[in-house]
Amino acid sequence: MEALTVALLESVNAGVLDDDAVPLAIATLIAAGVPQKRASVVVVDVTSVINAKPGFGDGT
Repeated sequence: MEALTVALLESVNAGVLDDDAVPLAIATLIAAGVPQKRASVVVVDVTSVINAKPGFGDGT
């Protein structure tokens, strides 16, 4: 799990990943043992909170 997380962070830093990371977040939670349905719900909830806050998560 640690190696997966480090590899994903390196991919983000290298600019390889440039989507909204929702599938990546879900896959990481599933790899950590969270059931798929719960992982999806959690990521959608967190994404909606992030998107509702102006300037949050956009590097400003």
